[in-house]
Formats: sequence, structure tokens, C-alpha cells
Amino acid sequence: MIKAYYTATNGAISSQNYLDVLSNNMANVQTEGFKKSKGEFSDLMYTNIRGPEGTDTELKSGSGSKLNKADVVFTQGAPYYTGRSTDFAITGEGFFAVQFEDENMYTRGGSFQITNIDDENYLMYQGGYVLNSEEEPIILENTDDIIDVGVVVFNNNQDLVQAGNNLFGIANEDAEYEMLENPKVMNGFLESSNVDISEEMVKLIQIQKSFQLNSSIIRTADEIEQTINSLRG
Repeated sequence: MIKAYYTATNGAISSQNYLDVLSNNMANVQTEGFKKSKGEFSDLMYTNIRGPEGTDTELKSGSGSKLNKADVVFTQGAPYYTGRSTDFAITGEGFFAVQFEDENMYTRGGSFQITNIDDENYLMYQGGYVLNSEEEPIILENTDDIIDVGVVVFNNNQDLVQAGNNLFGIANEDAEYEMLENPKVMNGFLESSNVDISEEMVKLIQIQKSFQLNSSIIRTADEIEQTINSLRG
């Protein structure tokens, strides 16, 4: 019963962690350019079941599973028209570069704002400066300017890590990337989140049932253990 207790506990913890991933996806279903995460599970250690006289058998007993990691899915969301001159959507691969005090961050969200700082009109996102194709902050002389928004492409998107506020940071110091010379950018459009709410709901139901099953096993194992202990007494 101790084995069942700990195996079910591992399953319940994995379900709870995966539920956090699904909840974050669903909370950002309307966030422009948001990229959903997909959970990857792995088996915990297996042990051989002992046979007669302590001999090993070919049967193995598992210890449950765990949420090993949550990978970001970088598939493109559908573009939709807004008509705003400061809205942009990338067609194909790439990210907008945003400069903060400490480092550059990257995003697929293109809902930018014009902010006046020291009598200069900067194009900004989440408090950072949006960079142009020369990797310089974009300064607008007037609101009718044609905006040169830079697009960065990474050799491997897995070198990026979610940093909150719909931004990505570079997780790998050896990450290779380049600024595109002729990016495919749609002005007056935004990219939808790539979260499919119906797909996430199905996963949510499955993970809730898994959590309930593991919780039931934990209760049953605990009750049996208490009964055994009372008989010993």
C-alpha cells in the first residue's frame, strides 16, 4: 500500500503541475501573439518485482510519472485586422525585438504604443523600446511615418524561454539569430493566440479525471494502511 500511495501522489502532483500549464494557456486565449505550452511527461523509476525465494522476475513496477517540462509551441496564430497604425503581425517565423534596460526581449505580440520621452515619440511595448531593422529604438517624427519594425529570426526557437508579459528571453548564451532584411510584416493587423480553447478544454477534463483517480487511490491506500495498523495493535 505504501507503493500505491507514493505512486498515486506522484501522479496527483504531475496532474496539478500540468493543470497550471493548461490554465496559463486558457488565460491567454485572447492575448495577441501568445504561444501556448505543451506538457511533456516522463516515467519515474521502475523496479523489478521479486519472485519466489527473492528471485527477480521480468515484471516491473513503476513509480508513476512526472511533468518533465513544458515546451512552447511556436505555431502561428491567424492574423486579424485592427486598422491601427501601431499594430503589427509577422507572417511566418520571427519575433519583434524589444529593448529594456538590462537586455533585449522578443515577442510575437505587435500591439505597440507611442510614448513621448524627452520630447521624442518612441514606439514601445510593455515598457520597452521596439527596435527597427538596425536594432535601434524606433523614433517617430509624426504619427503618419512609415514604421520600420525589425524582425529577428532564431536558428532554434527552443533557445527562448518565456519571461512573462508575452515576452521571451534568451535561455541559451550560444543562441544564434539574425535580423531579417525583408521581413513579412502586416501593418494594421495583430496575430491571434495559437491556443485552441476546445483542445485545451478536452485536456483539462482529462487531467481533472486523472487527478481525481489518483486522489481516490491515495485515500484508499491510506484507509487500508490504517486498517492494517489497527489489526496489528
